[in-house]
Amino acid sequence: MGSRVVLLALVGTFLSPAAAGAAPKLFHDTFSTAYRLPFGAVPTGTKVTLRLRVTGAKPKSVTLHFGKRFVAMRRRGTIWSATASAPSTPSVVSYDFRVRIGKRTLWYGDNGDTDVVRGGTGVTTSGEQIPFTITVYAPSFTTPAWERDSVVYSIFPDRFRNGDPSNDYCRPGTTTGCPVFYGSTPAKAHLTWNEPVESPPPFNRDFFGGDLTGIEDELPYLQSLDVTAIWLNPIFKARSNHRYDTDDYMHVDPALGTDGQFESLASAARDHGIRLILDGVFNHASSDSLYFDRYHRYATDGACESTSSPWRDWFKISGGTPCTSSDYTGWNGLDSLPVFNHESAAVKDFLFGGADAVAKHWLGLGAFGWRLDAAQEIDHPWWREFRAALKPEFADAPLIGEVTAGPADATEYLLGNELDGVMNYRFRAAALGFAASTTVSDNNGAGGAPLAPSKLAHALTALWEDYPKDASRSSFDLIDSHDTVRALSTLTAPGDGLTEPRQRLKLAALLQYTWVGAPMVFYGDEVAINAPGTDPQNRAPYPWSDQSGDLSLYGPPDLGVLDFYKRLGRIRADLPSLQEGNFVTLLTGDTEKAAYKDLYAFMRAAPPAKPVIVVLNKGAQEEAAFIRLRGAYPNGIQLHDALGSGTSDVANGQVAVTVPPHNGLVLVGL
Repeated sequence: MGSRVVLLALVGTFLSPAAAGAAPKLFHDTFSTAYRLPFGAVPTGTKVTLRLRVTGAKPKSVTLHFGKRFVAMRRRGTIWSATASAPSTPSVVSYDFRVRIGKRTLWYGDNGDTDVVRGGTGVTTSGEQIPFTITVYAPSFTTPAWERDSVVYSIFPDRFRNGDPSNDYCRPGTTTGCPVFYGSTPAKAHLTWNEPVESPPPFNRDFFGGDLTGIEDELPYLQSLDVTAIWLNPIFKARSNHRYDTDDYMHVDPALGTDGQFESLASAARDHGIRLILDGVFNHASSDSLYFDRYHRYATDGACESTSSPWRDWFKISGGTPCTSSDYTGWNGLDSLPVFNHESAAVKDFLFGGADAVAKHWLGLGAFGWRLDAAQEIDHPWWREFRAALKPEFADAPLIGEVTAGPADATEYLLGNELDGVMNYRFRAAALGFAASTTVSDNNGAGGAPLAPSKLAHALTALWEDYPKDASRSSFDLIDSHDTVRALSTLTAPGDGLTEPRQRLKLAALLQYTWVGAPMVFYGDEVAINAPGTDPQNRAPYPWSDQSGDLSLYGPPDLGVLDFYKRLGRIRADLPSLQEGNFVTLLTGDTEKAAYKDLYAFMRAAPPAKPVIVVLNKGAQEEAAFIRLRGAYPNGIQLHDALGSGTSDVANGQVAVTVPPHNGLVLVGL
């Protein structure tokens, strides 16, 4: 959205000291209720009071520019204020301040640099530039309570566990044969489990044999991690091992199992307190699919084969038949992924509108929600129709979008009439930036110099401000995924062994499990799987010790890291404030005069539950500090560390702590 785009060439210029002359000093802070009340996202129609402090030369007038309106501000001492009503429809409204003094006009708005530093205080300029924003959402917006409390485990099905070798591709005596990969290249089977993934070319045609039965077999293991939801990468019929190129949306891929085995997995998962969230790839299908059939595998005529095909208007095809790659639009330029025509009523009916539409069909068979692939590629009205079609029948099914465009800000999708939450790539960038010791260079939004505690605080507060609270609580807080470099690799500095990166991984995981939202663990991270590199190397098989091959290739599993993840899962399950609590920063060590520059502390509180104080140390040295508690606990109360490092007494409204390097504390009253 325009107000969020960082522009290097802007109207007007920042005031230099020389140009400013006797200009007044202007100040506004979106994070402070003294200047913006109420804080954060608001329901439609909410009255919002905005204030600007003006000191120095006396202005002739101060005006609030709110959306398209100009509202005169009234002065009380050095504070100018105005109250405006949020729009009556969900939207993102912009605002800034115009100050006239003498013959000059000054503006005060956001500095607009990046996700990490936007919001909060702003900058004075001689021309209107980047405004602040307020998220205005539908007052009826709620998200499924069960998902807000969840710990999500992300599984790439082919690489997690082979529970039924009889359905493996390309093995003697199996039921599935050895399919051809996009008309010419045969699939390839890995004959041992712990062996390297195939590097391109060709892409994604190698299979390890992971399946639904393997996942069902390991439900007790996932339960031991206090996992309450599994997000499965696509499970429907497809050519590739990742299955984002769907052949048939209505059936499970035979190498993963049968439709009946899906129902068995869903039922068994529920018995273990775990719900399944499926991956919905509704932006594009496969050129080798039933609907498109570029390679003539099906008895029916696909869209690529005939202008009279029932699926012809499902896709953006401009040429004749049989079509070639230049005749249709492929996602990201890939001719294997023809993009749906989302204006087609038939496409809408098939995917979500009909009585047995794809999205409804699988929820009816036992799935509990959808993770929606490439959500930013589909227009907002389509997602509004999608939500309106599903929620009356499946109100408890979360709709979690993948939004990675630009700086991965997803505010426009979280206004209460489209998605419930998103894969929180803004959180990922902040978490990895804080845990890292060197510059992060990564895909999907994480990148840049390591973040000091104050920068982390700003990034998290900006997120808490931008997204509606229920949307923040429902979003997947990830530090990596099948689309990114593994967090362990991202957090590895030149010259490191494995010890230091694993400590940084644990620090990032601690933030995941204690901040707002559903922590999402990419399979194998909990044992510090060592699978460096981007796709396909990051999609290595889980290093099971009872499987064939070289266990040292990606492991062996680090049981110390595993134990840490188990403790995090138990802590989150036991402390309601970590599930539903509000968020406030307590300490940013780099802004204090004391020596604890690497400490960051925040509080989660959901009365009447006990508040939780989280203290993180990103440094390589032990650090001690006093944490001011803002009245969370009275003097004399003992706080114990849920991670096991002992107790501390509250005195003079604060608590003294000592935090090990690359580690943290989770403090709660006894």
